[in-house]
Amino acid sequence: MYILRWKDNPSMPKGLVYEGVQTEPTEYSGTTAAQSSVLQCIDELLGVKHEEKSRAFLTCMKSYMPPAHRKLIQDISVQPSLRDFVQQQANEYLNKAFDVCVSKLLAFRSYHINVVSHFITVPAARARQLCKNSQDSEGEIVSRAPTSREERGTGGSGIMTFLKTVRDKTKDVFLPQTSK
Repeated sequence: MYILRWKDNPSMPKGLVYEGVQTEPTEYSGTTAAQSSVLQCIDELLGVKHEEKSRAFLTCMKSYMPPAHRKLIQDISVQPSLRDFVQQQANEYLNKAFDVCVSKLLAFRSYHINVVSHFITVPAARARQLCKNSQDSEGEIVSRAPTSREERGTGGSGIMTFLKTVRDKTKDVFLPQTSK
């Protein structure tokens, strides 16, 4: 299993050749939660509408899913969302239950941002600073890796912008509060 990407990776502009298997370079995105059919199913079910750039990245990541998973997401996407159904019922208990589901997804996405910050963004900034302070030739070689990883996640997205945008679009599906 690969973690880092070699699609659109400045360190490997032509991709990666698997010697003894193929002669042409291959490009793959690294592992990312966006490849999870579970999260994309939940988004479709709840009616989360992502911005164009985020939606394009999520669509690209579907190519890494099993075909049956992609089909399930597609089947859910062509139906009315659970949000639409709940709104039509005009039931306060159902509205609250729906909003609890949205809040759990929102909490997961906020937690994910914290994990990425802790394990990717902060270490990349530290590595960049160490390399900046290093004057030897080894530091010059190492300095290229953090620079290429700094603004990109393992899947190749602009990591923090993408994660925050996805989280913020999740907030948009909370049901409007009715006043009595």
